[in-house]
Amino acid sequence: MITRQDLEIKNPWWKDGKHLVPESGLPKRDLYSVLADNLEHTLMLNIVGLRRVGKSTILKQLIGHLLNQKIKPNNICYFLFDYASQIQKAEFLDEVLSFYFKEIIDKPTLSLKDSERVYILLDEIQYIEDWQSVLKRYYDLSGKKIKFIVTGSQSILLKGKYRESLAGRIFDYYLPPLSFREFIKVNGEKVEMPEVYDLFDLPRQFGKLSQADLYNGKRIADLSREYIVTGQFPETRKLQVSERRQEYIVESVIGKVQEDCIRIFNIEKTDEFKLITRHLLNNVGSIFELTNIGREVEVSKKTLERYVEYLRESYIFEILYKYHKSLIKRGRILKKLYTPCVNFVCALNQYKESHIDEVPQAFGKIIENAVYNVLKQKYKGSSINEAISFWRQGQKEIDFIVVEKEKRLTIEVKFSDNINPKDLSAMTDYMRKKKLKYGIVVTRSEIGKKEVNGQLLYFVPYYLILMMI
Repeated sequence: MITRQDLEIKNPWWKDGKHLVPESGLPKRDLYSVLADNLEHTLMLNIVGLRRVGKSTILKQLIGHLLNQKIKPNNICYFLFDYASQIQKAEFLDEVLSFYFKEIIDKPTLSLKDSERVYILLDEIQYIEDWQSVLKRYYDLSGKKIKFIVTGSQSILLKGKYRESLAGRIFDYYLPPLSFREFIKVNGEKVEMPEVYDLFDLPRQFGKLSQADLYNGKRIADLSREYIVTGQFPETRKLQVSERRQEYIVESVIGKVQEDCIRIFNIEKTDEFKLITRHLLNNVGSIFELTNIGREVEVSKKTLERYVEYLRESYIFEILYKYHKSLIKRGRILKKLYTPCVNFVCALNQYKESHIDEVPQAFGKIIENAVYNVLKQKYKGSSINEAISFWRQGQKEIDFIVVEKEKRLTIEVKFSDNINPKDLSAMTDYMRKKKLKYGIVVTRSEIGKKEVNGQLLYFVPYYLILMMI
């Protein structure tokens, strides 16, 4: 049974209206300002994403913002759900909410229509069964005077189930791992960064980008090494030793996601599931054939399909499709698997920052994956078409084709500074056929523009591509 003490421990500002929220002083993620701007409209806010990316911190920062806006402290309620220690039934959520209204703000009948708004922030809501029905009931009875903000790390529980029950009542927001700019900001690094730019406007902006590389490229490149290996989570910098950072990523993120999947989806062969997760992460950026992978790890195609879907819903993987005009055919043809967090691959293989220079060949696919993540966030596409795909014909392949409105751009990732023109022939042939004005080659550190195989190519270091968002 819930008690007043249970709630007061989680909401110290009730006793002391001037109570400072420590998280308010931490650097803000980019998503914070978007959420803060949406606190006053009536719809619920749903923040989803990987474990440890900062969802709880954002909730606390929003609480600090509300207190600064002179919202009554008792009108702000925060609760963190924990699978290990709490009842998971919807009745428990109902008990928490009804106790809050009856005992804390003394409005047992939810008669809020003629009074001020109440803000309820529920952390890791996915641990509560049928949570959406409970929130819908309170939301509707209150006359939209309750502002619910929820977080969670299982999209299949946070999105799929509520599409009908909460239709028209909720907005979804995805909080990705730290971008490179956020990594620099969160860790208080002092470095002059180039402005955010657009690859479709690269000819006009290339001069500024080259100048930024000339004056600050080395410093940015040095920071990018840490970012690629262990820097995509806000807390890893606190762990001084690289091995501890990697242990944190493997155990507190990958391990916890696997545990959630095993519990939620009743996976019996747990060792098999963990083995496949590792195998897939070690093959990001490669052509993804379920039959071949299943044969390699001795798992049926049907089982593998289920595992991949579980991991996709848990934000461990994303799928990139081969370019095709037909959406129906695209789903049946070649695809690649990428991870939203390249730290996973580095942590599982115990790569260090020095390895980027010592064994750069091991980082080709990792850098390609990092480029994909930037492109995915930069170019959203429409609700009908994806903006990003890859191109393949026979043995010829182009890493990325980006489409925006009527424009098309080819991008090839070559983590090297000694690039043979023959290795760019697939891209230049495609550009010639499609009459594209220019293409982009992502390099290790080379920057410049030149004609290759009769086509104009811009060479841009990977660490400047990371600066695109």
